[in-house]
Amino acid sequence: MKNIKAYRTFYRYLDNIWNSEEHDWLGSLLSQMSWLPDGSTADPAHESDWDKAVEQVSAPDDAYMIGMQFLRIYLDIGYIDEIGDILKDMEARKRLDLWEKAVRDVEQGLDDPYLHLG
Repeated sequence: MKNIKAYRTFYRYLDNIWNSEEHDWLGSLLSQMSWLPDGSTADPAHESDWDKAVEQVSAPDDAYMIGMQFLRIYLDIGYIDEIGDILKDMEARKRLDLWEKAVRDVEQGLDDPYLHLG
């Protein structure tokens, strides 16, 4: 996976949104994006889509831009339309407090992108 730190930050951002709003569809997306013990994503398509997003942005170290591109790819495929609301908010720079918290959490090792069953 390309730019793992950015992936962890974006995952944590979505997790922060889920924790504040608890949309079922977002919980499902987070489960699919979660890492398995071998480091792969629960849904292998998400790893591939993330790598495409990294390749498509002009700044491959900009986690925020990569995250928006990942959502665009996700929407183009035809998954959950509500994800467009998160993309619109990101484009309008809303919820930046949740983004900044995600950045801090990843920098301090407080994030947990692994899938936990049971």
